[in-house]
Amino acid sequence: MSDSSSSKCCGSLSYDFAHLLLRLWVGMRLFMAGLDKFRWGNGPTVSFGLDNYSKKTGPLAKLMSDNSFMPQWACDAFAATIGYILVPVGIWVAIGICTEFGLLAAGLVFLSLGLGLAALPDDTEVVSNIGLSILIVAAALVTSKAKTFSIDGILGRKKA
Repeated sequence: MSDSSSSKCCGSLSYDFAHLLLRLWVGMRLFMAGLDKFRWGNGPTVSFGLDNYSKKTGPLAKLMSDNSFMPQWACDAFAATIGYILVPVGIWVAIGICTEFGLLAAGLVFLSLGLGLAALPDDTEVVSNIGLSILIVAAALVTSKAKTFSIDGILGRKKA
C-alpha cells in the first residue's frame, strides 16, 4: 500500500523536474557562454561591455579562418553575431516560452558552435563539450511534454 501512495505523491513530477533541470542547464550554459563574449579581464579588473565584444571575438574569428577551411568573411560574421544569439536563446530556453522551438534553437546554436570547433585542426572539444550539450538538449526535448515549471506550463494551466 505504501508503494502506490508514494508513486501518487511525487512520481508524476519526475519528468517535470527532469525537464526543468535539463532546460535550466541548457539555458544557463548558453547565457553564460554569451555573457563571456562581453567580458574582458579577470578578477578585480574584469569588465563587461559592448566594447569588449570585438576585442574578444575578433581574434577568435582570425584564429578560425587561419586554421580552418572557413573563409574570413564567414568567421567574421559568425563571431560578430554569436554572443548576441547565445544570450537571448539561453534566456528563452531557461524560462520556457515555446519550449520545443527554444530547445531546437539551442540545439542549432550548439551545432553551429560544433561546426566552428570541428573546422579547427584540434577538435577534441567537439565531442566532449558540444556533443554532450546536444545530447542534453535532446533529452530536454524528449521530456518537453512535462513542462509544468515553464512559462508554457504556467500559461497552459491557466487556460485549462
